[in-house]
Amino acid sequence: MMSFQVIDILGDYLALDTEMEVCKSRYGYIRVEFHGTGELPGYCSGMVCRTPKELFDLLLSDYESYLEIQRTKGRRNVTEEDKNEITALCQSRLEKWEKGNAR
Repeated sequence: MMSFQVIDILGDYLALDTEMEVCKSRYGYIRVEFHGTGELPGYCSGMVCRTPKELFDLLLSDYESYLEIQRTKGRRNVTEEDKNEITALCQSRLEKWEKGNAR
């Protein structure tokens, strides 16, 4: 099972992004990104994260990219307003992580 804090902070994003999946392994966590459309994606790529912090950092970056695509629909460049709003959303997630790990 994934670190509770990662699920608590980024679980809603993972539920929305159908191209991402996280699995626990003996080596840590594996973030898998599926590429393609339909029920059977064309290919996938993965990244091993040895700690919950590594996983959080990778997923936060994925979340940022996801927000950019959602805002622009992939049809325009990201504006300053987009960047500011995305930064604020990501920053609030980072602050939750830091608060949960300040103990």
